[in-house]
Amino acid sequence: MIFAEHLKSLEISGIRVFGDSITAGFNASRPELAWPALFAGAVDGLPIRNHAIPGTVLQGSRLAEGKPRPNNGVGRFVQSLLDRPHEDAILILYGYNDARYTAAPETMNVAGFVRDYSRILKALIAAGHGPRIAIGSPPYVPDAGFSVGSAGFSGQTRQGFERYVEAVRDLARQFSVFYAPVYERMMEHDDDLLASPDITHPNDAGHRVIFEAFRDAARR
Repeated sequence: MIFAEHLKSLEISGIRVFGDSITAGFNASRPELAWPALFAGAVDGLPIRNHAIPGTVLQGSRLAEGKPRPNNGVGRFVQSLLDRPHEDAILILYGYNDARYTAAPETMNVAGFVRDYSRILKALIAAGHGPRIAIGSPPYVPDAGFSVGSAGFSGQTRQGFERYVEAVRDLARQFSVFYAPVYERMMEHDDDLLASPDITHPNDAGHRVIFEAFRDAARR
């Protein structure tokens, strides 16, 4: 059963989404065309609690300046996702900025990403949220996007980026949560077809593909 239909079979109270600027809805032409809103519409218009913060990474690893990036996911997930008992579905789309950051490979890397993502999933599952969790692979970045970004967030390779895609796929399998193949679905389109003019964020069509990947997510 796909994730959206699975949630309809449960008594869920709402939807919580967790991630960075893409999950915050950047570059969708209207709020209702951002992927979280599209997903809510597919599960009977349940209320959305959007806990995305632009520019964040998931891991709490040290950046080149020696400190973790503010508002990282592992540092704020308890407040955002475990603030009180609830029956919300939890959709996580993280890894895009982690994968793009190249300035501190000794500390900010796939191993740190997996470590901190595992910590989040273990805590959510221990709190009873396992059947309501879906995690998505990092959104596809066009080739031109690897040379665009703020300090530290450029210079990645396709191979290096895809290590994070593989990591999320493996985490979904390890923790038996629903997996949304966001990267894989976006990669099926022409390289820049789903990108907005800034290259790093999806356009309306890109948001729709992300939504469809979460709607059709399956347990691995």
